[in-house]
Amino acid sequence: GHYFSSLMYPCEVKSKSLSASTADTTKTVSVSMFCSGGIYPSDSVEATRGQSTTGGFAIQITSEGTEETRLLFEMSNAANKCFGIRVPLGRERSGDKLLTVFPLVNPSRNRCDLFSCASALRVLEAFLATKRKDIQLSYDIKVHTDSTYVWKFVRDQERLMSLGSCFTSQEMLSRLDVTDGSSFNVDILHPLARSFSRLNGQEEPPQSKNHRPFYNSRVNFCSSF
Repeated sequence: GHYFSSLMYPCEVKSKSLSASTADTTKTVSVSMFCSGGIYPSDSVEATRGQSTTGGFAIQITSEGTEETRLLFEMSNAANKCFGIRVPLGRERSGDKLLTVFPLVNPSRNRCDLFSCASALRVLEAFLATKRKDIQLSYDIKVHTDSTYVWKFVRDQERLMSLGSCFTSQEMLSRLDVTDGSSFNVDILHPLARSFSRLNGQEEPPQSKNHRPFYNSRVNFCSSF
């Protein structure tokens, strides 16, 4: 499963002049996202041989600020758009139930950890899509991982931006080092890099028709181990 607790804290910084005669003050909202994944059953292969295995992940979003309740609500709405399907249990919308099925094929601890980070970026894109017209806010976001496996792929963020320019996973495969194991999980790494690229304002490949970069956010990965 996953859970979201979102609090924000803004700090004011001066922005560039919007025109020759006027200047604006932009508030920077600092956000920290802590991501982790796991598998179930979590016992050794010997103990669970013959059993079905599934996975899960958790994302905790923390910050401080005066509008934390509203931001929590908006982040929760963004998460609901990204995961699961909504099944009506009655006539009233409040009677709906959100059902989720873990989407990963062959889940492992490494794949679940990587998926948790990709999912965090997916939630950010859904959230920031509602903020494109708000030119008075920018978002400084730190995504933390406790996985040494994930960290070796995301610590070089210039390389991650370069991989994010690959429109297809096959194009990305041609740039990956097959000896480090990254090609094994390209089905997760490719959407992660693409999201990371957009969230940091990198222009989309010419083939992309359905996505646009975000100019009001900056995302960095950090290790929490």
